[in-house]
Amino acid sequence: MTSLDRAKDLLRQMTLTEKVGQLVLRAGCNLDEQGVPDSVDLMKQIEEGKVGTIIQLPKDMSETADYMQHYALEHSRLKIPLLINSDMIHGLETIFPVPIASACSFDPSLVEKSAKASAEEANACGIRYTNAPMIDISRDPRWGRIVESPGEDSYLAGEMAKAFVRGFQNKDAYVMSTLKHYAGYGACEGGRDYDVCEMCENTMLNTYLYPFEQGVKAGADSVMTGFNIIENIPVSGNKKYLRDILRDKFGFNGLVISDAGSCFEMISYGYAKDLYDCAVKSLVAGVDIDLGSDVYQFELENAIRDGKVSEELLDEAVLRVLVKKFDLGLFDDPFKRLPKETIFSDEHLKVAEELALECPVLLENNGILPIAKTKKIAFVGEFSLSKDLLGCWQYSQHVDDVKTIVSGFIDDGFDVVGVCEDYDINNAKKICEKADVVIFNIGESSESNGEARSHHDLHVRNDAINCFNALKAAGKNVVTLVVSGRPMILNEFVSSDALVMGWNLGHKMADAIAKLFSGEANFSGKLSATIPACEGQIPVYYAKKKLGRPYVKSNATWRFQARYDDGLTDPAYVFGYGLSYSKFIYGEITLDKETMEKGGQIVASINITNDSDCDGVEVVQLYINDKVSEVVRPEKELKGFKRIFMKAHETKKVDFVITEEKLQYYHFDGKCFADSGEFEVFIGSDSNVENKKLFILR
Repeated sequence: MTSLDRAKDLLRQMTLTEKVGQLVLRAGCNLDEQGVPDSVDLMKQIEEGKVGTIIQLPKDMSETADYMQHYALEHSRLKIPLLINSDMIHGLETIFPVPIASACSFDPSLVEKSAKASAEEANACGIRYTNAPMIDISRDPRWGRIVESPGEDSYLAGEMAKAFVRGFQNKDAYVMSTLKHYAGYGACEGGRDYDVCEMCENTMLNTYLYPFEQGVKAGADSVMTGFNIIENIPVSGNKKYLRDILRDKFGFNGLVISDAGSCFEMISYGYAKDLYDCAVKSLVAGVDIDLGSDVYQFELENAIRDGKVSEELLDEAVLRVLVKKFDLGLFDDPFKRLPKETIFSDEHLKVAEELALECPVLLENNGILPIAKTKKIAFVGEFSLSKDLLGCWQYSQHVDDVKTIVSGFIDDGFDVVGVCEDYDINNAKKICEKADVVIFNIGESSESNGEARSHHDLHVRNDAINCFNALKAAGKNVVTLVVSGRPMILNEFVSSDALVMGWNLGHKMADAIAKLFSGEANFSGKLSATIPACEGQIPVYYAKKKLGRPYVKSNATWRFQARYDDGLTDPAYVFGYGLSYSKFIYGEITLDKETMEKGGQIVASINITNDSDCDGVEVVQLYINDKVSEVVRPEKELKGFKRIFMKAHETKKVDFVITEEKLQYYHFDGKCFADSGEFEVFIGSDSNVENKKLFILR
């Protein structure tokens, strides 16, 4: 029998209460020293078949998951196993770079390996369902949750979505992935979490929904609704977006889970009267599992008995849950898992270091980097001896295993002559007196990023700026390392001898930074989000739509164009930007033909030379501009990239195959196709690329 056949057979045996129970997600319990659960109420609900999924933090996960699973199988009438769910944003026990940093690698295959490692650890703990990846497009670094995002670009986010789905849902340690937050949540007004996110359907389809569509095509098992409204309807009650677009247009057939409390928050929006109304509107819209609202638990059965919702609609949602449980093998053996030795293994830590080496972005370098180990170095700043390097939204039990940045440099063989853990100018100057190079670290704590961590001020703290200026005035060579989960205003540090966006890189951050600074490894990271020059520019991103009076940098003082009259219009660092110890020279673009027929393809090629004595990896980026379109489109959009390793003084030819699919977009009528006419193809090292060729689609 197929999973669907088995699910239908089981459904026929279920009471209305048991059906509703499969759509209820509850927080798990903890066990005391005697192994007794701390929630009698939860155990009773499990026994009565009123809970289908448990969300649990990793602490003692295996023991508590086993306890609750055994309880469900031994005490509930139909012995339906529980789905064990947990957040796993950038790792479970082995912590990888935060998602905005991982996206800077432009390396989906390595991101997939990190997700697979996380899935293996989850499997070993009994977790078979995770609330990741977060693929919200974010163009506002004031929003704290940009740290969980793949950044500002739809194409890059789509590639990361597919990588995470493949990694989580691997055949050896399958964990259900969840694409979140559907949709538009990252466009909250003013960067204020939970605020209004409002835009037209065309922008939603072409920008904010694109990574979700790609994740669905990759086979994602679950989608999580956002807290926001779209077209003035809360997403958890939005039938158009959950059923008409997600299921009918994109072909999604998995589970839709609400974000925590988003179903009952429809009351606060003024869209629902009470919990009863919330339950009705959530199920009708297409929410299968209610996380944290309790509207299904308390009111859905009543609404069905009253005829406000059909039992057939309930059965559809229950079948989706049961099919996933059968697919996962939970009915056959819910305790089958990888050995505990999988958790925080050397193999996973190796993957963590590989990814951490690819994520930092070199923003400035006057030649001070790489640093010879014969040089004396000193450290100044709050992250020098801090273990707060993992990033937010993680619950690893291995925080004590984090190596400080100073320890990473010492272990790598550097001569460290002093450490100043704060920004006291006199102390810093004294400690740095004998140093040839100062590693000056700045940024934000992990607690300053993530959910409900919106900031209107993205500047570095004043005492850090003053200390930096004092060290520069004293003639010191200063390399500035930014430890943060979001882009920050870095104008005061552009005069650094080198400036590195280091992010939060997880357990192997210290080792990775030391190897990059010494030259044992080369920088290859590219920005996944634009770094603004000031908060007044925000939202700031490269894929701006064409304008009637666009900003022309070469004529920046002309008044009547899209510019600021009292400050900077250009950002500090653009999307896709990042330096290397290598120097890459781009040749001219060539096309194998100048006209593409419908259904055909064109190959765009370029020769790239590593004009340096240093081997390196260049992220070669392909952008396309649809010159005349049926709706206003961006000036250029990323449509491909390749990581190319090049030996010193080597020249390589890089080819991009441009298919008609890469030229398609959603039109005003909701149909997706490519316009006939002229297209420009750009190939370069960042989104400011001007190297281009023209071709025609007939």
